Amino acid sequence: MNKPYFENVVLDASESIRVLQFSCPAFQSNHTWHFHPEYELTLIVKGSGKCFIGDHISAFYPGDLVLIGPNIPHCWISDEEETENEMFVIQFERDFLGHDFYNIPESRGVQRLLSDSNKAILFDSYGDDIRQQLACMRTSEGLPRIAQLLLTCDLLSQCPQHMLTSDDYHLEKEIRGVDRLTTAINYVKQHLHEEIKQPDVAKQVHMAPQSFSRFFKAQTGRTFVSFVNEIRIAEACHLLTTTDKDILHIALSCGYGNNSHFNRKFLENKKITPSRYRENQRLKARSALL
Repeated sequence: MNKPYFENVVLDASESIRVLQFSCPAFQSNHTWHFHPEYELTLIVKGSGKCFIGDHISAFYPGDLVLIGPNIPHCWISDEEETENEMFVIQFERDFLGHDFYNIPESRGVQRLLSDSNKAILFDSYGDDIRQQLACMRTSEGLPRIAQLLLTCDLLSQCPQHMLTSDDYHLEKEIRGVDRLTTAINYVKQHLHEEIKQPDVAKQVHMAPQSFSRFFKAQTGRTFVSFVNEIRIAEACHLLTTTDKDILHIALSCGYGNNSHFNRKFLENKKITPSRYRENQRLKARSALL
């Protein structure tokens, strides 16, 4: 395997978890060897081939259900004769319900499951109750989807499990600098409303600015500046959808100095103006209530 590339998982403005279902002639045409900080629960709906997860290699078949922990490189390569492949994927951050959620007694099963997923988990068998929850998540949204994810994780914590990566597998052997990358990304998210200077971020990860620039491009496949703009726009979409704040306020809170700069960058990224984006999201929300 070549060096894994970093995937920036961008949530829709109205969601805390990402749910994807896609069909393709070959899974590798959608994603090659990659990693991301989010947990990923993957169900193979159609197709067969080979899965590569950390240092694990095995065949996959319809019905396989795998939970992959943060930053574990993975990819799915379809067999050549398989032309109809379908996958259902759920991605979420550990603390999307807040760090204190894992302090309550009822969350112990979920907490244990997420901890075990640092070795990646294949569920050897699971019942119709889990199949039903996954089926509901494909069409649900809002609080019902979150409740279904939590119930699914709690049920999975009680299922037979098979750890996929070896006992001596360590992420740092596969992804050099992942801690630095995570630190840099967290810094961007925490200082989004401020002016973010690349030398300041480089200092956070103890690198020279030019070295950090090359490192970031090599890890993510994009420049640091383009990544920051991507995160700013994603936050702006969230605020446009979930609040009534005026567009100037949103622009400033996302780190843009004025409306014209914000409008230009938003249009470049989304191919639509911020005001039109907000209108479309409101129309979509009203239609869902009808």
